[in-house]
Amino acid sequence: MSLESFKLLAAVSIWIVALIGAGFSKRLIEQTTQGAFLSLANCFAGGVFLAAGLIHVLPDSQGQLAVAFPNVDYPLFGLIATAAVTVMVFIDRLGQRQSNTDASGVAAAILFLILSIHSVITGFALGVENQSVAAIALLIAVLAHKGTATFALGLKVRPVSNTATQFNLRMLAFSLTTPLGVVVGLSLLHRLSSTQAPMMEGIFDAIAAGTFIYVAIFEILSPEFDKAKHPFGQVITMILGAGLMAVVALWT
Repeated sequence: MSLESFKLLAAVSIWIVALIGAGFSKRLIEQTTQGAFLSLANCFAGGVFLAAGLIHVLPDSQGQLAVAFPNVDYPLFGLIATAAVTVMVFIDRLGQRQSNTDASGVAAAILFLILSIHSVITGFALGVENQSVAAIALLIAVLAHKGTATFALGLKVRPVSNTATQFNLRMLAFSLTTPLGVVVGLSLLHRLSSTQAPMMEGIFDAIAAGTFIYVAIFEILSPEFDKAKHPFGQVITMILGAGLMAVVALWT
């Protein structure tokens, strides 16, 4: 099998995994009547986002920016991530000041946008990879993250979707972001310089990491912990979500 054929097959596989993750989140919300279970599921998702930002995405940004700017002795990845958190806090405060604005809806929309951009960049990195072994490693990493991330995103998007059809269309669009990145990267494989691709991936990874951290703490975990109905279970499920991403990091 040629490398190009492998990448196209990888794009289809990533799409299927994303659809499965979205389906699980939809089924959980629509068939679960117990608020306690949904609260625990949200805490699990919060742990996933927190660990994904700190253990996976932020170190990836550090590595990519180090390649793009080898002579810069400054933690650009941390600066960009901090700026992303700051912007998210500002948007959240601004949203809460507007009486006609649903702050949760705004946060979900921003998370959807950032995750989509990050997914496109991730797929782009796979598409421009010209080494078979590295491409396989990237595919494993993407598959390990995509389903879980889509599930966690679905838990945020479904409550702010007016209809099931609206939710399905949003998640379908998100599921196509990484495959789109693969196709674009494949088409530009021989057109990008050795620094352009790492710079783009590094910047957007840092933005995504900051967004993940913000959403995990401010939009998911803090509101759930404020309810304080099942504090022990909430902490345990958060740890399980973070632990899952920590284990995934052993192989990615």
